[in-house]
Amino acid sequence: MIKKLIEMNKGEKGRVISIHGGRGKILRLAEMGITPGEEIVLIQKSFGPVIIRVKDTNLALGKGLAETILVEVSDNGKN
Repeated sequence: MIKKLIEMNKGEKGRVISIHGGRGKILRLAEMGITPGEEIVLIQKSFGPVIIRVKDTNLALGKGLAETILVEVSDNGKN
């Protein structure tokens, strides 16, 4: 199932499918390790930033940025 990163539930994992946005946004995310094909896990989603795990590193993303990332969520969903 394909979802926006912001739509994922806590503990869900998946693979980045695409990033919608300009070249600057795509390069900024790539510098953080968020590229198509990369596996991510949603750690926390609350009133503040969205926290994800990428390559054994936790990253905080603003909700606007998280809206632009499409993820194919694993069938099993949880860790």
